[in-house]
Amino acid sequence: MKKILIQTVTMITCLLLITGCGLRSEFTDASLDVPAIEVTSTSIVEGKLLTTTAADKKSNNPLGENKSPAVSWESVEDANYYAVIMFDESANWLHFFETDITTTKIEEGKYSDSKTYIGPYPPQSAGEHTYRIEVFAIKNQPNYPIGELDSRESYSGIVNHLNQVGGNSDNILARGYILGTYKNGDNTKEDTK
Repeated sequence: MKKILIQTVTMITCLLLITGCGLRSEFTDASLDVPAIEVTSTSIVEGKLLTTTAADKKSNNPLGENKSPAVSWESVEDANYYAVIMFDESANWLHFFETDITTTKIEEGKYSDSKTYIGPYPPQSAGEHTYRIEVFAIKNQPNYPIGELDSRESYSGIVNHLNQVGGNSDNILARGYILGTYKNGDNTKEDTK
């Protein structure tokens, strides 16, 4: 009986984690006193992410192609690298974090391997989620992982760790972001018009 009770509690906990029901915490931004840069994306149309960014996960109906969004930004003086992050603010979920970018744009689909990018796949019952695609101009590239891809993370913790690279609290020179939304089933370009 005790074993059945433990299995039931474990199953309910897993379902709550998967759906995000009752376990969501509010999104918290990280305070940084750095200049803002303009970030644009042709993959976001009227506030919605295009379907090419959807994950190829069973929970999407139908499945997406798991292509990273197109993102561009302005150059920042003294930046040696740019870090790009895609974070689901509605679920505190890390979908993308790349730190070795030396150009000021990423073509749509440049990252499509699930080891580097996981597109949106909110549960059907979760409604619309908000995704933050943010660019950080940085001095030094981290030589250790900051945050785990495709998992619940602390956004402000990720940003603060990125700012600590090199031993000081000034690795981030500038930042900017753009928001897009996605709900389960948003998978055709017609849905985003």
